[in-house]
Amino acid sequence: MAPPLPDGEPLSVHGKVSCLPLAREVGRRVLTASAAGDNFVVSPLSFHAALALVAAGTRGETRRELLAFLGSPPLAELSRAATTRLASRLIHLPQTSFACGVWVQRGRDLTPEFADAAASRYGAVAEHADFAAGADQARLRINSFVSRATRGLITDILPPDAVGPDTVVVLANAVHFNGNWSLPFHPPATFHAPFHLLDGAAVTAPFMTTPIHFQLDRHVATFPGFTALKLPYENDGEHQAKFYMLILLPDRNGALELADLYDMAVTTPEFIRNHTPVAKVPVRRLIVPKFKFSFKFEASPDMRKLGVTRAFAGGDFSGIVTGGEGLSISGVYHQATIEVDELGTVAAAATAVVIQQQGSARPPVDFVADRPFLFAIVEEITGAVLFLGHVVNPLAG
Repeated sequence: MAPPLPDGEPLSVHGKVSCLPLAREVGRRVLTASAAGDNFVVSPLSFHAALALVAAGTRGETRRELLAFLGSPPLAELSRAATTRLASRLIHLPQTSFACGVWVQRGRDLTPEFADAAASRYGAVAEHADFAAGADQARLRINSFVSRATRGLITDILPPDAVGPDTVVVLANAVHFNGNWSLPFHPPATFHAPFHLLDGAAVTAPFMTTPIHFQLDRHVATFPGFTALKLPYENDGEHQAKFYMLILLPDRNGALELADLYDMAVTTPEFIRNHTPVAKVPVRRLIVPKFKFSFKFEASPDMRKLGVTRAFAGGDFSGIVTGGEGLSISGVYHQATIEVDELGTVAAAATAVVIQQQGSARPPVDFVADRPFLFAIVEEITGAVLFLGHVVNPLAG
């Protein structure tokens, strides 16, 4: 079993929390897509693992842009990042699983250095596929790999036409999380009440709570403009990892919006760590909605806005595959799903990168999450963010 990360070791020692700017870019866009907004979830860890592996096989300006996007200018820093180390550790933890695969066009070969990096850092399997003669069969094969790794939660990470005869390499990973609350809610106490939407309307949603006579002190802290709730999961006895859900609830006065929280989360990699409640306080009411939804998108437009351009227009991928000149990324596909109920959380995410030949205080407090909020699933020792999103309507699937 992999050795544990030292307790309290900050993530910045081995690399910044990365891909949060991408999460902000997409999350803010989803918030403004309609008056009421839409729910959103993404896995920064899955994105980081996929693009860090791609970056390891690029050269020149292509590598420089990807490393800047990942927040790790030196490649050596990226390979030592706690996020990279945690991804490989997920395989050994009871709450999580992680799988990674690389498929290369028959007749081409991965460079020995890239194949070694993929296997040693992410436990990746490498296989040949015939995109030239059977692109859709190859696509279904990759989708099946992701489906198995996410226990059937994500079945179509690559949509039709995502790959074609010009496809040379596909890199994909999948992460699955199944965590039970260390202090579960009381299912018979679940009740229905209004959840207030961004547009001023309300929907009747199921809310989880605990009867007053069962209430215990909880990790709640107030900050300017919002209140934070930490909900720990049962963690393995060997302290290989410590997971928790963090909910950031804007105050009712509307002075701080979800978009502002996204900006604050990206301002510094330590924001989530510094705004995770440390002390327990007495709680009068603890009310959190049940929710279940999925979100998927293709990330290349957002990556271009964040400074990655060369990889999409004739980048240098010579460190990945033989004859790697003249290739470009044709698509970066991501999908995530999450379900939160009285007992815990089940979540999964997958990322696939397609590369083709170019030319184609302690008084009692209340925490009542009856309005839109930001959430994250975090590994406490490293500070790595497995999932980040927001809920604007817990009934929207």
